[in-house]
Amino acid sequence: MADYVEEREFTLRLQVRCTFPAEYEGDEDGYQWAATLPSLTAEVVQAALKALKSHSEWAIRPANRGRSAEDEVTLVLERVMQD
Repeated sequence: MADYVEEREFTLRLQVRCTFPAEYEGDEDGYQWAATLPSLTAEVVQAALKALKSHSEWAIRPANRGRSAEDEVTLVLERVMQD
C-alpha cells in the first residue's frame, strides 16, 4: 500500500537588479554588475542548508526541476511520521 504524502511549498525568491543612469544604452557591460551573483547565491543556499540541517527531524535533498542551478535551486525537505 502506498504512503500518504502531504506537501506544502515555501519560496524564497531573489530578484536581482541594478539601476543605471538614463544615458545607459543597455547591456553595454555584458552584465558585469552581476559577476559576483553566483558566489552570492551559493552563500545563500549554504546558509539555508545550514539552517535546515540544524533540525534533525527533517531530511534534505536537492531536486532538479530542469532549470540551471544558476537560475534556481530546489531543496526538498522531508519528514517521515512514525506510527
